[in-house]
Amino acid sequence: MGFVHGYLLAGLAMVALPVLFHLLMKQKPKRIKFPAIRFLLQKQNKNQRRMNIQHWLLLLLRMLVVVLICLALSRPRITMGDFSFGRDQQIAAIMIFDTTPSMDYKIGDKTRLDEARFQASKFLDELSPDSKIAVLDLGASLENAKPGAQEWLPGRRQVGQKLAELKTHPAGTTLASQVNYAYRLLQTLGEGEGVPPKFVFIFSDRTNQSWNGMEGGGVVIPKDVSTVFIDVGEDNPAELAIEKMTVEPAVAEPGGLIKVRMFLRSTGIDHKALVSCSIENLPADMKIADKKSYLCPKGVATEALFELPVPKIENLEAGPQYFQVVAKLTSTDAWDANDKRYATFQVRPKPGVLILAEDTKSPRIIRAAFDALGSFKSETRVLQGVPKLDDLSSFKTVVLFQVNKLDPVVLQKLNAYVKNGGGLAVVPAPGLNLESYGTPEAKQLLPITYTSFERIPSGKQGYWLGGFDNANALTAPFKDWIASADPDFNRPELRPFVLGRWKVKPSEDSSILASYIIDGALADAALIEKSVDSGKVVAFTTPLDGSKMEGNRFYNNYWQDSSFGLVLLDRTAKYLGGESRLPEMQFLSGQPVVIGLPAPPLKTPLQLRGPGLSAAESVINLGENRGPLVLRQAVQFGNYQLLDNKGKELSAFSLNIAAEECYLEKIALEKVEELFGKESVVPLGKDADLTERIRQNYKPPLELMPWLLLLLPFILTMESFAANKFYKKEPLPA
Repeated sequence: MGFVHGYLLAGLAMVALPVLFHLLMKQKPKRIKFPAIRFLLQKQNKNQRRMNIQHWLLLLLRMLVVVLICLALSRPRITMGDFSFGRDQQIAAIMIFDTTPSMDYKIGDKTRLDEARFQASKFLDELSPDSKIAVLDLGASLENAKPGAQEWLPGRRQVGQKLAELKTHPAGTTLASQVNYAYRLLQTLGEGEGVPPKFVFIFSDRTNQSWNGMEGGGVVIPKDVSTVFIDVGEDNPAELAIEKMTVEPAVAEPGGLIKVRMFLRSTGIDHKALVSCSIENLPADMKIADKKSYLCPKGVATEALFELPVPKIENLEAGPQYFQVVAKLTSTDAWDANDKRYATFQVRPKPGVLILAEDTKSPRIIRAAFDALGSFKSETRVLQGVPKLDDLSSFKTVVLFQVNKLDPVVLQKLNAYVKNGGGLAVVPAPGLNLESYGTPEAKQLLPITYTSFERIPSGKQGYWLGGFDNANALTAPFKDWIASADPDFNRPELRPFVLGRWKVKPSEDSSILASYIIDGALADAALIEKSVDSGKVVAFTTPLDGSKMEGNRFYNNYWQDSSFGLVLLDRTAKYLGGESRLPEMQFLSGQPVVIGLPAPPLKTPLQLRGPGLSAAESVINLGENRGPLVLRQAVQFGNYQLLDNKGKELSAFSLNIAAEECYLEKIALEKVEELFGKESVVPLGKDADLTERIRQNYKPPLELMPWLLLLLPFILTMESFAANKFYKKEPLPA
């Protein structure tokens, strides 16, 4: 069977159209809600929302109970906006007074300490009589002291008495140590109810010196303490001061000259200064004084120089004599303490140096050096025949200068001299008799054994000198000069070197003070020291006569290229002559005054003369003490003398204000407020209204724990009421 139009068979798919139309046109049944069912559904949703709200409310109340308990246990605090300060408000206040010397600066007829005392008294009149008050100054350090109740003054009369007794202390402690002690003292009062508000009041001129130690973590402020800084200083001080003074030499020869060098500092404005300088402790018929005028621009140090003759004193065999210099400004200004300077110097014959040589020609260069230096009086003796050596003890230093053969008699004399405290320098000749220098007696005295002499060939570099011992008083200055002063002998082209030197073997009990640098490294010893009983021996390893080794080549360049030879000779002679044993005669405020005593026996009790000493402080009983004497009673600036009970002068010294105290410029206000808080400084120009500043700045803490505990029962009651209300079962209708 076939189809003419077979493609029309696709129309059979249309057989599904009636079924599709039937499904689309089929009517669906209608859903109709009965009113009673709709009401029940709406009521159910409403009840569900109300129960959710009730559950959340109960949950929040129970969470609030937990929060209140935790907060109450943590004892939170808040700061109050206002502080009712008056005579009925008790506080705990510690007043700290800056008593550094600059507090004696005057404005009108009032010192800065007087002004601080006045402001404190005025403030105390406004305090409650029941307030706890303590008064501290900078007289004695309380840094390591344990705070105690004894610091609190029992009444206003005692407070007023303590204020009246305040005075400046030249050798006081720092403000930082007293502030820390004040904080520790306030912490002993505890915390909480019944503890009065805590305050620290600092009365100071705000100079840089008074602020030392306050920064860099030196002061830690407790959270419950308020600090108020009362600035009583002058904003624009006008002052002229003698900043520092030195006397050269410290040990002078009778009939010589001393140079008194001082620096004048002008603050605020330019000053014209008339300076007088005089020597004290002179015989009644002798006067040594001078006056000079200087123009001192502000902000810079102006040098003033005086040359004064040294008294011609005879009969110094019993010991040196002390004389003292006083320099002062003849005009008066706002501060007297820095208008004077004091200094002490010793008068004794110029120490002698004995040069032992084989002839008078070879040591001529070191003789000339000693004459140029002026520190020693040299004498040359030739070791021929029977030399005079019985008076060696009259010389501070002996130089055994290039003696080829060491005579046993000379060696014996030198050994005894050194053992009794003498100083011996040994300078070798190029051709030593090694046998005479190698005897047991020589080895007992000398710090080295000479082995062989080395001459560096022509064309080769010499051996540099270096490796100075920084711990030894002889060579330590060389390292200091090289590090800071740039001496000529530190320049590469002028550095000290040797072309001829002795190789040596140091003894076991010797010390190497300097070495040769060979091939870039420290090698053989160049300068060696040894202690023999009370004396010292220093041995060189190269000749020092300035002669030539061969042709135009010298044994060394110590004398030709720089000042090294001169400096080395001076340092050696001073070291061996007991330079380190010179008494300390100049002290600054704040330094302990320590005086060495002469050898016993001493005629005791001793007597101390000086400014500000009471009768009891002037008498010194040594007891068993024979060591250095510590004089804590010497605190006022001036000249002091120490005498035995027969009036013989044993020692003398001077005490001066530290140069830093002469700087009256103030520390920046921002630094003070950075430490103590904004608006913590009360300038004197605002009449120092402390009570108003307390009202502005003090925000007393409010303890919230009692209020939280009061709120807790109320919240628990609300929670119980809500729980009973929400979950109460209503009775079913009958």
